[in-house]
Amino acid sequence: MADLEPNAIVDEHRAAVLLGITPPELRWFSRLLGLGRELETGEASRIFFTYEELKRLSTAAASSAK
Repeated sequence: MADLEPNAIVDEHRAAVLLGITPPELRWFSRLLGLGRELETGEASRIFFTYEELKRLSTAAASSAK
């Protein structure tokens, strides 16, 4: 398996799937932790995350499930 670039970006839909949470939960955690970057994509805006941010979100989501 190739090493992942820590600064590569993932859109919010893929991030939610990878973390096993819903997009609204992902947005909530994102706002709470101040992670992700909102970018305009045509008519809508979406949040993008680096893999390093996904790691931090994963830790927060796991901690809240306890």
